[in-house]
Amino acid sequence: MICIYTVGALGHLYPSLKPLFLILTPYNLVLTLALYLVLNSIKLKDIPLLALIFSIGFFIEVIGVKTGLLFGVYKYGDSLGFKWLDVPLVIGLNWVLLNFIGYGIVTKYVKNIILKSSLAALHIVLMDILIEPIAIQLDYWTWQNNEIPLQNYVMWFIVSFSIQLIINYSKLRIDFKSSLLMLSLQLLFFTVLNLVL
Repeated sequence: MICIYTVGALGHLYPSLKPLFLILTPYNLVLTLALYLVLNSIKLKDIPLLALIFSIGFFIEVIGVKTGLLFGVYKYGDSLGFKWLDVPLVIGLNWVLLNFIGYGIVTKYVKNIILKSSLAALHIVLMDILIEPIAIQLDYWTWQNNEIPLQNYVMWFIVSFSIQLIINYSKLRIDFKSSLLMLSLQLLFFTVLNLVL
């Protein structure tokens, strides 16, 4: 995973390579999630949970894009690959990855389900705040009038909190070390791009 994020960051920083790495973005996300799931020994019995989180994340985005009522008025660009109902399929995978990481980190330190879900959801919102400027520059998505509304972050928290409750009640075991590694790589990746691009 370290190699994936290192090469990805370097590829985005070189103008001649940037178009290629934008094309590779959805494949990178699929590969990253796959490696993360392998590191966490996710089993067949966990597939329904993954499918549920994917569906929640994906279809809440469909409603958001179609109506503009949930997150604000936005639309997805072409950098995230194949779209269905105007939403890239990898967005559902991103909801899975971010929520698993948040859960994996917070669970080590907090036992109360409400507090744990709140802290994990807050972590995901903070990640979105870091990602937003880069996402706009790289044509992941764009906002009406180039303004990110506050309701976007409120909805991210509400949806993430709900997903965290589901994960908690599922008793899924997520490894702290792999989650911390993934969080560190994401923070470094998007911080570098924010500073340089």
